[in-house]
Amino acid sequence: MSLLAHPAARWHRWSNPIAALVLLGASGSFSPRTHADPGDFQAMPGLWKITLHTLKDGRAGPATVQWKCLYDGGDPWATFVDAMVPGEHCTRSGEHRTSTALAWTVDCGGQPAAGNGRIQLDSPKHYTGDVTLDGHDVLQVEGKRYAACTSPSD
Repeated sequence: MSLLAHPAARWHRWSNPIAALVLLGASGSFSPRTHADPGDFQAMPGLWKITLHTLKDGRAGPATVQWKCLYDGGDPWATFVDAMVPGEHCTRSGEHRTSTALAWTVDCGGQPAAGNGRIQLDSPKHYTGDVTLDGHDVLQVEGKRYAACTSPSD
């Protein structure tokens, strides 16, 4: 009787633990994910209300509101972060993206000189964040999804 003809012989051939590990490792399902796929940002597409508060001496100034649409597959940096510029001479670099957060460094080339920014989704429809320069919060943001966007001109 051949190995292929006897069911127990076929099972025994695949019950080798080393062979199983090799197959699992080759499929990619054996190794755990250490971080989220940065291309899979979990914000829900739609119309977002972005409320910004500029802070001076630890106190929030009047709110500035922006309405922006995030389309399926759209760039969350353009939708959520481009609004968070602490000054006209500031630039963003060192961008880091996970499925629920965006983080970056800020350089303003003067006083205050440098810092960082971040936003963190606490659900697919809500996030909070801030920009810190020289160790002090200078901008706080909150974003809430309100509705679907109906066209690219929204």
